[in-house]
Amino acid sequence: MISLGIIGTSSIAHEFAKAAIDSGEFRIKAVYSRTQFNAQSFGEGYGADIFMTDLEKFAALEEIDAIYIASPNSVHFEQAMLGIANGKHLIVEKPIFSNTKEWEAAFAAAKAKNVFVFEAARHLHEPNFAIVKSEVAKLGEIDGASFTYAKYSSRYDQVLAGEEPNIFSLNFSGGSLADLGVYLLYAAIAWFGVPDDVDYAAKKIQTGVDGAGTMILRYPYFTATLHASKIYNSFATSEIYSGKKTLVLDNVNMIRSIEMMDGENEERYQLAEASAGHPMADEVCAFARVLNDAENPVMMEDYERWTETSRDVNRIMETLRRKAGIVFAADE
Repeated sequence: MISLGIIGTSSIAHEFAKAAIDSGEFRIKAVYSRTQFNAQSFGEGYGADIFMTDLEKFAALEEIDAIYIASPNSVHFEQAMLGIANGKHLIVEKPIFSNTKEWEAAFAAAKAKNVFVFEAARHLHEPNFAIVKSEVAKLGEIDGASFTYAKYSSRYDQVLAGEEPNIFSLNFSGGSLADLGVYLLYAAIAWFGVPDDVDYAAKKIQTGVDGAGTMILRYPYFTATLHASKIYNSFATSEIYSGKKTLVLDNVNMIRSIEMMDGENEERYQLAEASAGHPMADEVCAFARVLNDAENPVMMEDYERWTETSRDVNRIMETLRRKAGIVFAADE
């Protein structure tokens, strides 16, 4: 069983801890937080027995094999490098790092230390995500795509009140693209490949980050339009177009419905598989398979594919940001 240390006590860390335990592949051994109370309050419910506020000592713990990082985006890199230096495998919440410079440095260090680094892009590992990829290949020529993920954040109310929460702060590498757009980019790149060119029409808010925005991904024979927002809600479906056929998805971040709309035969049919498990179960099990069977060439092929996609997503996110004039503190 893989012994796991957790950095961060947010809601997403709770969900990952539940999925990790449910998988039977991980045990939660240690928790790091800025306060002893938070670390202990979080960890006791998952069977952890080490609670720390010293990050360097936490990363050096012999009792843990891997570290899950669910802290603010801007500190992922520092914490990851500390874990790598201590020979720990890493699972880092998306977006994994603030920019390409950090990505390259971390993965080079991980390779030198012979440890794995996983970006926790949950949907990449779900069966329905793979079904869409397969259907896209069957369609052949793609004429276009439109993906949407827009969800009003309760923390935007704080911004309107004159505050600057982490997720809406340049100092913490926040914004709509980093928090929600990353899901859309993962889908586009995994299904269509790397675009030839990109643009980003960002709606900046008073903190300097993008509260919402539209990404344009240009491929040789079609364009994909990606909408993300943390300052308004959208209930639009996501669609992939190919002549008289259209794949209609309820969303791309957690796919529960995949309808093929066949205009030629006037048919529509459901392709999605039902899922009753924890939303993070598939990614947790995927990471465990690699960690438990690292000598298996198939597992290494999976890891290398995930790593390549992570690199491409990270690079394109930075390009989009810079085209919109959004500069993180981590970039300077």
